[in-house]
Amino acid sequence: MYLNTLIKKSIHCNYLSLMCMLNRLKNKLIANDFLKSLAVLMTGTLIAQIIGYLLAPIITRLYTPAEMGEFGMFQRVAVLIATIATARYEYALPLPKKDHHAFMLFRFALKIAMVTISICLLLGLTYGAMNGKGVDYFQVIFLLIIVVLSLSFFNLGTNWSIRKKYFQKISMAKMTQSITLNGLRVVFGLFKAGSFGLIVAYTISFLISSIYFLKDFLSFKSGIHSKISKLRTKVISKRYKDFPLANLPLALSDYIRDVLVAIILIEFFSESLFGAFDHSYRMLRIPVMLIGASLSHVFFSRISSFKTEGKLIYPLFRKVLISLSLLSILPFLVIYFFGAPLFAFVFGAEWRFSGELSEIMAPWLMLNFIVSPLSTIPLVFDKQKAYLIIGLIGSLLQILGFVLIPVALGHQESNVVIMFRCVTWAQVFMAAVTIYFLFGIVKKHDLVISNNKEQ
Repeated sequence: MYLNTLIKKSIHCNYLSLMCMLNRLKNKLIANDFLKSLAVLMTGTLIAQIIGYLLAPIITRLYTPAEMGEFGMFQRVAVLIATIATARYEYALPLPKKDHHAFMLFRFALKIAMVTISICLLLGLTYGAMNGKGVDYFQVIFLLIIVVLSLSFFNLGTNWSIRKKYFQKISMAKMTQSITLNGLRVVFGLFKAGSFGLIVAYTISFLISSIYFLKDFLSFKSGIHSKISKLRTKVISKRYKDFPLANLPLALSDYIRDVLVAIILIEFFSESLFGAFDHSYRMLRIPVMLIGASLSHVFFSRISSFKTEGKLIYPLFRKVLISLSLLSILPFLVIYFFGAPLFAFVFGAEWRFSGELSEIMAPWLMLNFIVSPLSTIPLVFDKQKAYLIIGLIGSLLQILGFVLIPVALGHQESNVVIMFRCVTWAQVFMAAVTIYFLFGIVKKHDLVISNNKEQ
């Protein structure tokens, strides 16, 4: 009897201790804006990615690597054009002190996007008419225009919401996009729609999710109409000219590289090989999409505020760097040692080679996961030009690896492993250079702040 009483008291005390600890964690989360904002972003993204994980084994059994490769090519072209369309002005939206100045940039970037999309449509239709293209070609062009417009507005709306700290809206938009995309992939796959079904699903997903940001745009536009002028817009756009002049070339180097890599792998080897690589690359970048993207939005918002307020940034930089490093070690080690059997089991035997590529690329994508949220630092400190040089060198090394090794050793698939190993370790080296560069920017800023406080 006495023993039972002690056990009950012990359980009760442990329960109370656990509840107190949970309450402390809850209060800490509520008090910490950074963690709270990250949690809001992570919740929606996590739900969306879980659905994506659950449906991925079904999707990979409904489409062949070649069909996934064709869709991957379309997606890379769409992202490339969408990047050109906004001239990267979307990343300047959180920076102006006044909301109406930021909104002028929003409208200006949207006008650039409309002009770019109109030119692309005209060129696409002209090329199709001159070369006697069929209905399928014009359908793809039509879908490309829709997805570029939707993606451009989605990116602008996301960064406007970062400025306004509407993190829940970003979370809902991303969740809607992912659920719509994966759900429609399954539906079209059951009807054997092939790569065209993947393209339609991708287009509809961004068209629907971009609507989340439309209400804010229209309501704010009607409220500040009197403050908008061409002269003011011109002054603001010149103030942030480094985004199109420096950050845009950096982004273009990445996306042009992705398109060139797709073309090289398809021409030198096959669509199936590119499909296997593209699938492996996407799967290994899921941590970036799940954690890195959400953290990047919050980190960008936070360091922008810190710079304006004259606060130290290195403690936050160090915390994020260490946390991401610890978080990434275990999952990427599992992929490094067991990627091939895991991919074959989860996605089907047809995707085993994709798993072999994931084993090779694991170190590269792990560092990519760590660097991704920190890469917004050059945007805040106007270091895009120096960052551009690093990015161009990394892109050049990747393209040269995919070109020179097949040329030197031959286009046999037996040389694919050698090619991917060389590219991977070149990218690992460039990621280390990038981290050192970002560390230098932060330490220089904090040194100036410390010196000013001492004076």
